[in-house]
Amino acid sequence: MSIAFVKFIFEGKVDKIQCSKDEKMKDICQKYSNKIGLNINSLVFSYEGNHINFQSSFNEQANIIDLERNEMSILVDKNEDKLSCPKCGEKLNLNLEKINDIQKYINNINDTIKGLKFTLENIVLISSEEAVKFHLKNINLVFNILNKDLKELNKKVDDLLNFTIVKKN
Repeated sequence: MSIAFVKFIFEGKVDKIQCSKDEKMKDICQKYSNKIGLNINSLVFSYEGNHINFQSSFNEQANIIDLERNEMSILVDKNEDKLSCPKCGEKLNLNLEKINDIQKYINNINDTIKGLKFTLENIVLISSEEAVKFHLKNINLVFNILNKDLKELNKKVDDLLNFTIVKKN
């Protein structure tokens, strides 16, 4: 078991948590939440400008440089239930359940795209024209499913943002 460290940066304070490289990010973030005495759901965890994928391990989440260093840095913010409209300043109520559902859709789509990229890289190595045609046909089917998933994701986002901006005269 390889040992690694995750540095959490929250409100100007840095805390280091030890973990294994195979440990899930959710478990690592939970250790941090326990250490600072806050509920994990009240926090937002970001790495390289993106939300942490709680289902991935340290190995899967960390970039190449952080993997070699056995250390990654995660920014932590409070999960604000209410955001303001950038135009009028009115407070918006957010449905966290729907946001989490959308996050799962995005993570699934990202995982599928990574798998397709890996498959395409392997297809390039295959010399048989028949095998290439077969694999490309399967990849096309997966892209059709991804397209359907993206349309469903757009519906979920539209539902989440179920408000109308009234044009002021």
